[in-house]
Amino acid sequence: MSRFFAPLACAFALACVAPAYADTVAIVRGTVVRDGQPVAGTRVHLYGDRFAAQTTTDSKGTFAFTRVPFGHYTLHANVGGEPAVADVAVATNTVVVVTLAPAAVKTIGTTLGTVRGVRGTPVSENAMGERAIAVLPRNGSLNGIVESVPGVVRFSYNEPVVHGFHGLTYEIDGAPLPQNTSSTFAEIIDPRNVQAVEVFTGAFPAEFGGSRQGAVVNVISRAPELGSPRGTFSLGGGNYGSAAAHFNEDISSGKTAIHFSSNESRTNRGIDAPTADASLRNDSSNLSDQFLRVVAPLGTNDRIAFDASNQFATFQIPINTNPNDPNDAFVSAPGTNDVQREYDRFASASFTHTSSDGLGFVQIVPWVRSSRVAYDGDVPNDLLGTALDPNTGLRVAQNALRQDLRSTNVGLRASVERSSDFHALKAGIDIARETVRNNGFIVLANGGGTQSNAIGQAGTLFGAYLEDRWALGQRFAMNAGVRYDRSTGFVDGAQLSPRFELNYSPDRTTVFHGYVGRLYAAPALEDTRRDAVITGTSATAAPVYDLKPERDSYVEFGIAHTFRPGFTMYANAWQRNVTNVLDTTQLLNTPLSAVFNNAVGHANGLELRVQDDSPSYSASLSATLSESLAGGISGSSFLFDPATVSNLTLNPEDHDQAVTLNAVFTHRFGAQRSLFATLAPEYGTGFPTTFQNGAAGRLPTHAIVNMSFGRAADRATHRLGFQVTAENLFNHQYVIKVNNGFNTTQWAEGRRISLQLTTAF
Repeated sequence: MSRFFAPLACAFALACVAPAYADTVAIVRGTVVRDGQPVAGTRVHLYGDRFAAQTTTDSKGTFAFTRVPFGHYTLHANVGGEPAVADVAVATNTVVVVTLAPAAVKTIGTTLGTVRGVRGTPVSENAMGERAIAVLPRNGSLNGIVESVPGVVRFSYNEPVVHGFHGLTYEIDGAPLPQNTSSTFAEIIDPRNVQAVEVFTGAFPAEFGGSRQGAVVNVISRAPELGSPRGTFSLGGGNYGSAAAHFNEDISSGKTAIHFSSNESRTNRGIDAPTADASLRNDSSNLSDQFLRVVAPLGTNDRIAFDASNQFATFQIPINTNPNDPNDAFVSAPGTNDVQREYDRFASASFTHTSSDGLGFVQIVPWVRSSRVAYDGDVPNDLLGTALDPNTGLRVAQNALRQDLRSTNVGLRASVERSSDFHALKAGIDIARETVRNNGFIVLANGGGTQSNAIGQAGTLFGAYLEDRWALGQRFAMNAGVRYDRSTGFVDGAQLSPRFELNYSPDRTTVFHGYVGRLYAAPALEDTRRDAVITGTSATAAPVYDLKPERDSYVEFGIAHTFRPGFTMYANAWQRNVTNVLDTTQLLNTPLSAVFNNAVGHANGLELRVQDDSPSYSASLSATLSESLAGGISGSSFLFDPATVSNLTLNPEDHDQAVTLNAVFTHRFGAQRSLFATLAPEYGTGFPTTFQNGAAGRLPTHAIVNMSFGRAADRATHRLGFQVTAENLFNHQYVIKVNNGFNTTQWAEGRRISLQLTTAF
């Protein structure tokens, strides 16, 4: 265990645990009735796959479960010897209102009404629990999980692009995890440390903001369990020289529960390469991470939860050595070996006080994150590289780069919520301060000398919000809120962002949904570099930092319907208009991302989700039809001089894909349905590109098939678990991007087959 969290773990181990639920939650409340009359003193049980609680109705027959994590649950009460049952689907920041009556089985789901009002769940919210994640062929990648929902396009370097533009907001156990665009290839958390994932692609509540919101990804980590120590150990491997080991264990001390996990993995095919045969082009990667979660009660109504993670990753940067490669204008000298090292540490402590009546809570979450990205360029060989000048057709020498970028984030999140029969009011603040230091430099080709890109800067983010979830009778529900964001750093900015959502339910199976809102995104300090250096002007010239905050207007309309319990469908149309789009391009001849502002952006689309679940099978289809356009340059961190680019003509973004399809079908069979087989095809119509000959075009369509087969390990019977996974089964290697002097070429990987064995103890 690293020095980063060992002392904190020891301190919490001495404490004494309530159920290990998440810190971003919803409310389930209602009334128990018989013959139309409320029933007092009745015990009500709420249980799901990762949370259970019970309470007793008051003198008015009402009950409330205040802090329920997203997921599917069953409510049960015994009323005069007769059962009263309701199935409920819970999403973050929603209120589910249920009437429990004998002999009445109700389903209150993403698309259903309630007795006192429509539940108000955004149509564009999708959740996956541990059981669903475990059978996915791409369950070793958090991005792979996110890319299975509508509105998401799978782009190069396995980056999800959501609703038109780059950038996701991540929440882990109720704490924000800030992201930057500047060249991190490692994922934020190993999915083996994840218990459930919720993805908002639209209808963002007011509590989310301040950073780019293509989507909000809400992660619940594995919940530690009380009792005797238990855990699993896994070993796996496959082609591309891949190997992995995973260990996790739950232990407890009194009522304190502790979960610890450690993961190690390596592969010869780390990131998307400029050639189809990446194994010959220096593309290995190694990843090591450790994760700790501690949950403990501090009295009847108080609890504290602590998260800590430590991650280290290295990536070789693949190269192209073929000067006649029609797809890639960049050519590196043979033997070039650029390496990127990434270090990341994160910790949060979440304190929650729940009111004695169960209808409100106060939460305080301090958190800290430190990261380092070191790009070790092979300077002598990098200076031998060349690129094709599209204007002259001649090859020109390339510059070389090294950087050592370090950042530290310290933040505090605080919120208070109170619900009544028709309202759920929530208010909160987010405060964060970041400091960044970069000791990078650029060596100019042809003896041009070395220019320093050393920077040191501090910046702040402040956000405050107020929102109300209001039940307007039996058929309408309204979610209304306002958020204020202010950022400082290289550039300052602020915005007041109103957000409004209305849901109408004409019956218990259908919901019509509408949302309109404003979004604000400050550029991360790491994403801002000195223009004067990158453009080759004098090293002594005054630095130019003109990257601007992004401002979005977003609207969506949708309809959702439940055909029967477990079988649901929704369709959602959305539009996003943006000023100062925070977009990315490549930094010099590296795969590192640099950020610039498109002056204007426009994206729109239609998405469809069909989901059918039963004990023996589950099936889903996600379809996205979309268009993503941008034009003009209003700010940059390299390459562009905004003063010379005034053309605001909208052109397709390089991640604009007209049609994206993802399907997942899982069949469970065998004794106690312990075996599973999953088929997961993907289809895309290809991305636009401007080829080296200057002609605009679009890359060919691509279709791949992923599969998995296995069973879970069983501790009681000492049964060995296994999973065989085949990604891109038919070995369809396709070009994701073609080098056009703006971005590098990247190929999708070929067939990847792996086997993992797991024992439980």
